[in-house]
Amino acid sequence: MSYIALYRVFRPQTFSEIVGQDHVSKTLKNALKSNRVAHAYLFCGPRGTGKTSSAKILAKAVNCLEPVDGEPCNMCPNCQAVNEGNFLDVLEIDAASNRGIDEIRDIRDKVKFAPSQGKFKVYIIDEVHMLTAEAFNALLKTLEEPPAHVIFILATTEPQKIPLTVLSRCQRFDFRKISTKEIREHLEEITNKEKITISPSALNIITRKANGGMRDAISILDQCIAFSGNNIENEDVEKVLGTLGEEQILEISTAILEGDLNRTLTLVNHYLQSGKDIKEIVQDLIEHFRELLLIKISPASELISLSPEILEKKKLQAEKLSVAQLGQFVLKLTEIEKELRWSSQPQILVEAGLVELILAKHSVTKPAGAGVSEEPRETKRNLTQSVHKAPLKKSSGPTGEKKTSSPPEKTKLTANISEIKKVWPNILEKVKQKRITTYAFLVEAQPVSLLDGELVLSFPQSHKFHRANVQQLENKELLQAIIKEIAGLEVQIKCILEGEERKENNTPKDTGNSIIEQALELFGGDIVEIKD
Repeated sequence: MSYIALYRVFRPQTFSEIVGQDHVSKTLKNALKSNRVAHAYLFCGPRGTGKTSSAKILAKAVNCLEPVDGEPCNMCPNCQAVNEGNFLDVLEIDAASNRGIDEIRDIRDKVKFAPSQGKFKVYIIDEVHMLTAEAFNALLKTLEEPPAHVIFILATTEPQKIPLTVLSRCQRFDFRKISTKEIREHLEEITNKEKITISPSALNIITRKANGGMRDAISILDQCIAFSGNNIENEDVEKVLGTLGEEQILEISTAILEGDLNRTLTLVNHYLQSGKDIKEIVQDLIEHFRELLLIKISPASELISLSPEILEKKKLQAEKLSVAQLGQFVLKLTEIEKELRWSSQPQILVEAGLVELILAKHSVTKPAGAGVSEEPRETKRNLTQSVHKAPLKKSSGPTGEKKTSSPPEKTKLTANISEIKKVWPNILEKVKQKRITTYAFLVEAQPVSLLDGELVLSFPQSHKFHRANVQQLENKELLQAIIKEIAGLEVQIKCILEGEERKENNTPKDTGNSIIEQALELFGGDIVEIKD
């Protein structure tokens, strides 16, 4: 006999066997006992939470010859035929591959015929949100007034995509994510029945990675059994999933909390070289700091499923952070996870994000960084003093006295693009200190023009993603504030790709002269060094 996957072997056969959906099971059992079965149901919720299994149990129960307390007996010919997939009156349709109006018209034409084996003809339409608008319209009338012997069960992970006209004709049941405790207990039952030995840490990793889906949890367990046999350790699960173990998560999170940049980045590189997946590392850190947040708020929370030894270690870490800081950690890591799907260099993005996280937590001001932050101000002050001194020498009379007349309005100095280019490295350094992820995108840009307060930044054609990120409001506002701080200019940022057309009319020609050189040309004189 060919091998059967574990999630199929342990598929629930009665309502009482469905894990984590008591509100659904109880309602359906009571409806069967009181003979109040509706003509159309909508089962919606995350994947792997029991929607299709519940639909098949309901289809079996309404056709069972000897139901017991609202449950199918699983012994009569009808129940056995449904279990084996040979019952002619239970039709399961995949809407993802049968989504057109012709398929729905075929259903509409056949529902009028009486059941051939049981009491009811049951149509289970999986992923129903994939149907076209025309197909939904064709289904409406049948859903509203179906024959008495027909029951429709619609299953979907995205109920928001289903027309309201269809929703209003169905009894809706929302399946929730299954708790980690319930998943863990069910996996322990399976491993006991299959005579599998599995360590508590390995079970915790599988439970965490299932993300509330029982089918996913059983599939991961099945994969681990195929990899390591009947004895599963946490190292086996880590290798199969490319994820971090509990001790590894504690190791890198300790480095982050201690502000050890070198240790943090070294660990990231070590994990990647040992075969870990960069996305899994970020997800593991998100889940870790979420657990710290739950421990901080409610140490006895049922949402925390950890071994006593690991729980104590995480409690010690949770004491080092406030609730607000933990919330910021989770939000920042979630932001990094979202950006990963678009990044061509995910490792750099993660490293930059972790550096920003550490700097934000510890408010670290390195000596070198302090020098960089002060240098623009010193440069700006010396520049202002030099420009002021040059006009002063020119305007002085033979006796060295100042002239009382002010220069004409038209000779007032304005900054051009050459001045921005000169302080651009300082601007980048300041952005790097403030928000390193913004710096990672901005470093590919070059300032190309400054006209009427609009600073144009040019990105290579191959860096559209970088441009899009710099254009985000929070990044633009940060850059504009830093330019004002360093260069004393209020500008609006515009991002373009190389070769794009931009306004050139009335753009002052950039001669490469600095503000000081322009002042010398206007007023004459020599540059005098001024020391504080």
